[in-house]
Amino acid sequence: MTNVPRQPLSDAELIAVAVSVVVGVLGGHDHRWLACAFIMALCAVGGSALGLIERRLGSVVLVVGCVAGGFLLGSRAWSQFDASFDRLGPTEMVQGAATLKTDPQRFGAGVVAVVEINGVRCEARAYGRLARRFGAYEAGDVVVIAGEAGLPPHDRLGRFASRHVVATLAVSFVGDSLPSSPAALSANRVRRLLREGTAAFPSLDQALFMGLVIGDDREEPAELINDFRVSGLSHLTAVSGQNVAFVLLAASPLLRRFRPVPRWAVSLALIAWFALVTRFEPSVLRASGMAVLASTAYWRGWNFTALRSLSVTTTVFVVIDPLLVWSVGWWLSVGATAGIALLGGPVAARLPGPAWVRIPIATSVSAQIGTLPATLLVFGRAPLIGLVANALAVPVAGIVMVWGIPAGLFAGALPWSAPFVHLPSRLGTRWVLVVARLAARLEPDGLGRWPGLVYLAGVLALLTVPQRRVPDRVGPNGRLPAHR
Repeated sequence: MTNVPRQPLSDAELIAVAVSVVVGVLGGHDHRWLACAFIMALCAVGGSALGLIERRLGSVVLVVGCVAGGFLLGSRAWSQFDASFDRLGPTEMVQGAATLKTDPQRFGAGVVAVVEINGVRCEARAYGRLARRFGAYEAGDVVVIAGEAGLPPHDRLGRFASRHVVATLAVSFVGDSLPSSPAALSANRVRRLLREGTAAFPSLDQALFMGLVIGDDREEPAELINDFRVSGLSHLTAVSGQNVAFVLLAASPLLRRFRPVPRWAVSLALIAWFALVTRFEPSVLRASGMAVLASTAYWRGWNFTALRSLSVTTTVFVVIDPLLVWSVGWWLSVGATAGIALLGGPVAARLPGPAWVRIPIATSVSAQIGTLPATLLVFGRAPLIGLVANALAVPVAGIVMVWGIPAGLFAGALPWSAPFVHLPSRLGTRWVLVVARLAARLEPDGLGRWPGLVYLAGVLALLTVPQRRVPDRVGPNGRLPAHR
């Protein structure tokens, strides 16, 4: 009897796995999603009965099993989260050594940060003199604090759950710091060097530079944050796959010197280091996971498309942390990547003009289409001018991202070199800042969801246009010239 080799899952099946797990996890808490899960399972069974699914029985088992598994994971995760509430009363005094999980950020007249104290993760807020002292620390630092803990507001439960935060903490005492981990010390030293290298920048430019390079937007004023949001450029200050790719690109001269296995190991170490420096935000997790898969596929010679990588990454991280499905940042990152993977090529092939014009426009349009569901549901609007703003700002922001880390570390170690080394960074940051401000001023008010719907209709209409064909260049002998 001949053994038939087992075929790997197709792109469509991997996408079905990711969607089924996510829907099941959502249904494990919000029963409104149970209807969606039931419909998916019903379609799988009906499709099998009608012979509409290629691997009929296998596909049914796959979809139904992933929905059921996701439901169990989601129910268990929320049960554990609710149990954490039961350990706290309505108010409770807490004191002890707290490890900062995020960098303190300004919040009104005070600062706010996520801390873990006595095994409970809290959103700590400090005001006045305590805010100045508490705000001097960074993620990974350990500091003695005390305060009154309470339950988070019910209307923001999903936001708290996605970060595993089970309580609020009104800080009433900030004491001395304690030794932190070597990994936290090294990450904070890198961030400090980058900040010191831009000491000569105007404060606005320095804040934006740190946001573009490592996603540190703590010092960005509210007006700047609003300009980037209105102009559709807020994704530039959230670390994404683009940042990870640029880090690997900047390190490519070093990576080429290694043999395949050491090169793969160094690439993974570099990805992990960058994720540590950028605080393991949801978008960083998605980008790092896909980068690890891409590096592994390159080393092993696998044919791993962007959709396969995104599907596997989404499934793995949601299985590891089901509460991640309630993170807006995660879905914006996943949506943008899915939009580019699905629509980037077809849209670019149907646009007129040279490739250096078509590809950035297609990428920007596809990313905005991918983020439309999350953007419209959460923010209730989509920027009309975002397409133009992204086409002008993204290429220059990419230069800042590539140049920023090596130049920033060099300038931080040798401050006298900063005016020369950081000249491209400063010019690029200023350009992005001007584009964001102009775009925010030109964006019409009160359009709400209409720009997003216009984008979607325009892309659907564009996809009905026949794909552009590039004429073959035939040599004098009637054959195509050889590739060199």
